[in-house]
Amino acid sequence: MAIKIIKQGDLQWVDIDQINDEELAFLKENYNFHHLDLEDIQSESQTPKIDVYKNYLFLVFHFPHWQHLTRTIIPHEVDIFLGNNFLITIQHGKNKDMKNFFYRCMRNKKTKKEWMNQNSGFLLYKILESLFHNTRGILNNMGRQISKTEDEIFAGGQDTKIIKELAVDRRNILGFRRIIDPERYLVANLSHIRKLFLDENLSLYFDDIADYLNKLWAILDTYKDSIDGLHVTVESLINQKTNKVISVLTVISVSLLPLTLLSGIYGMNIDKLPFAHNPFLVWMMFLGLAAFITILILIMKKKKWL
Repeated sequence: MAIKIIKQGDLQWVDIDQINDEELAFLKENYNFHHLDLEDIQSESQTPKIDVYKNYLFLVFHFPHWQHLTRTIIPHEVDIFLGNNFLITIQHGKNKDMKNFFYRCMRNKKTKKEWMNQNSGFLLYKILESLFHNTRGILNNMGRQISKTEDEIFAGGQDTKIIKELAVDRRNILGFRRIIDPERYLVANLSHIRKLFLDENLSLYFDDIADYLNKLWAILDTYKDSIDGLHVTVESLINQKTNKVISVLTVISVSLLPLTLLSGIYGMNIDKLPFAHNPFLVWMMFLGLAAFITILILIMKKKKWL
């Protein structure tokens, strides 16, 4: 059975790695939870929410989780039952951070006393604070990646690899925002709920988490603006390169046009063309026209029209 329990005085923290029939039977036997909540914990990807009941709260939180293989940010769901003398955390898929927090509280007496010496609401605050603060590392890595991409762009890299990197960075920023946004309102609402295990003194603690999430949101806004600006910059540089190539090809085509026309005329079998019977003068005419075109190209290049 994937159930682990820590006790400190009257307070009990139950951590469940995954929900199966045995774990579900444990919850039904020991707690009087609403059947809709028990149905919710059996399915993943629930919308973040708070359900308030007379004797307990049911909460669904999402935390950003970095996947190294796919280089994407996905939500990791944690369902929570919060009551007067208990806190139950239910994970959908194993979370290394959650596991570390639980065993840290279990093995470290000082941490256990600090986290569980008050009521279950304070324990909830410590868990949420730790999990949300741990997401800062993901955000910092995203910032470093954006800076690296920016340096590559201004170093001359505007190929498909850079465009793909920008797309990955933009996807991760949007994914992070999509996860964090509902949590801001969830924590803000949590600070206004009044229960025996959520007294007025805890409002300051949950407001602190809400402020931290707002700071993350502000950083994400900055990253989003940076990515949008870099995307516009890359498009401008690529368009400039394309226009330059088109300009060169246009000049080449226009430069060859007079020579092509002249060669077409003298390629006809007409006896009365000027210098038709003097090959030297005809070649001089071609060379003179080529020299004139070359001089025009050099003048245009000197004036930076090309």
